Amino acid sequence: MKFKTYLFISLGIFLSQSTMAESFTETFHGVPKLNLNLYAFGADVDGKIGQGNLSYKVDQPFKETIKELDHSFMAHVDLSKGRWGLFLDHQTVETSQEKSAMSVPVALSTKLNQASYGLYYQAYISPETTTQNYPKLVIEPTIGINHTKAEANLSALNQTLNMDTSWNEFFWGSRFKYNFDSAWNLASEITFGVENTISAHAYLGYRIPIMNRNLNIRAGYRYFDQDYKANNFHWDIRQQGPVIGINLPIF
Repeated sequence: MKFKTYLFISLGIFLSQSTMAESFTETFHGVPKLNLNLYAFGADVDGKIGQGNLSYKVDQPFKETIKELDHSFMAHVDLSKGRWGLFLDHQTVETSQEKSAMSVPVALSTKLNQASYGLYYQAYISPETTTQNYPKLVIEPTIGINHTKAEANLSALNQTLNMDTSWNEFFWGSRFKYNFDSAWNLASEITFGVENTISAHAYLGYRIPIMNRNLNIRAGYRYFDQDYKANNFHWDIRQQGPVIGINLPIF
């Protein structure tokens, strides 16, 4: 908690000082930019889903998720102008499985929709690299709303749990970008939600020129921890694993 408080205060001071250094309208100077990111998250999942007296312990490696995957879609859209930007990150994952827990037949199907709506500000932009038209380092404090909609059907011991709930939570954090004097680049982000959600990821990318645009191929690692309680419902899930994707500038 002390680390999160320190990071929040530091980013707040940094942001306020940077904003005062130039007029507000000047921070919007520049052409609009739209980026589309498509990615795949190879997550190992563990935790617990429960409601009332019925709960289910989740311990599912990615190879099992692939076998039980019904549908998946993951995308990130980023629109910016000047130093300001908006982004939407969306994940939809549907799974179904039948297994036994202590010789008891268990049937579980889940549908998880997660979306993050965020606003960021480029509080620090270093000079461009010597060979690339990109800043060496960019720091972007961000705030936004996480929206989660979880559906699950769990059957065990002649009991059936039909769960359908959704919730929103405010988050804050920061994004970091670093460009080498080559096509290689790094990007990372860490955010904290008020409902005890932690999201962190880091990527290594490589830009490839295609039709006057730089297609950025990225690979990295992502960690997502959610612990939400409401009434008799408890959603305590951790996802972590490798991520691969592409970043394509639209304009």
